[in-house]
Amino acid sequence: MFVLNDREYKYISRAVYNYAKINLTEQKRPLIVSRLSKRIRELKMGSFAQYVEYLKDDTSGREFELLVDSLSTNFSHFFRESHHFDFLKDEVLEKAGREQLTIWSAAASTGQEVYSIVMTIKEFEEQRGRRINARLFASDISRKVLLAASKGIYQERDVEKVPRPILEKYFLRGTGEKSNLVKVKKELIGKVNFFRLNLNDKTYMLPEMDIIFLRNAIIYFDHDTKVELINRLHNYIKPNGYLILGHSESLSGISDRFELIGKTIYRRIGDD
Repeated sequence: MFVLNDREYKYISRAVYNYAKINLTEQKRPLIVSRLSKRIRELKMGSFAQYVEYLKDDTSGREFELLVDSLSTNFSHFFRESHHFDFLKDEVLEKAGREQLTIWSAAASTGQEVYSIVMTIKEFEEQRGRRINARLFASDISRKVLLAASKGIYQERDVEKVPRPILEKYFLRGTGEKSNLVKVKKELIGKVNFFRLNLNDKTYMLPEMDIIFLRNAIIYFDHDTKVELINRLHNYIKPNGYLILGHSESLSGISDRFELIGKTIYRRIGDD
């Protein structure tokens, strides 16, 4: 394990904050050492001092992307916080008309969330006998997790809690050496527009959304960044559209432009 001195810690934490607005407090210092030691060994370097100089010399920005990848926690599973998908089905889809429904998974990670959205829509269409005109977007700051999401390949353990009828309907099972893998069917993958996006960019090339899933993302940001981000997202949500956060997240003290209508489910207050 390499030693991370104060100067190196301050440089790395500031660089990550400037790039992705992720707040690496002193408590995260052991995590930095643990995660980046592997990257330093991959580069055949002998210290954090060498790695910091490498970062400074990186004009492409690629190493900063890999740095954020190394320090980000990309944990997700299918139908996580199931009440959010119940809300999507019972409120949003039930009331949807012929107009196009726009849905954005804004911190998509490895894709479990957006595929859960697609499967919820497909199940609703089958049960109600009507088609939903939906356009789905999925973004993340990490190219690595987006590549994994766009392939739709998961370990068997990743789908252990997926109901068997859903698993058999929307996944393909691997055979032989790949028998421990499952793959989301191509028709579902094709319904999602995957793209890289830094949520802290000033503008997004996106249409207004009926619903944005932003779960387990703002917990990594400080208060000022949360305020700025939520105010920016407000402009990309249709009046009376929805913003869904993770179970430990809240807009309390962040924004008064949304009203809480369910468990971490917020509705944009209409513009009168």
